[in-house]
Amino acid sequence: MGRTEIIKQLAERIYGNATNKELQECASFCDTLVDIFTDALINEERIIWKGFLSAEVVERAERKGRNPQTNEIVTFPAVKTINCKISKSIKDAINNK
Repeated sequence: MGRTEIIKQLAERIYGNATNKELQECASFCDTLVDIFTDALINEERIIWKGFLSAEVVERAERKGRNPQTNEIVTFPAVKTINCKISKSIKDAINNK
């Protein structure tokens, strides 16, 4: 399911038979939500949305690896990544379907 389909379903659930204006409002809402999440993660804040998900920025340590073509040992720098967990209620709903 892509962004367009999510916006269409959101508008249908809120407004019923959605017009172009209502679709644009839902698109604006979704864009704003993405901006809020992005800003929070940039500031290394933890996002907790009960019943949906939790997300936080974690730093992976520097590590060594091997290039399989040359067998050369390469050092990969430390990087920041996002750790996202889906709520237990959603996992249970998927498993019980």
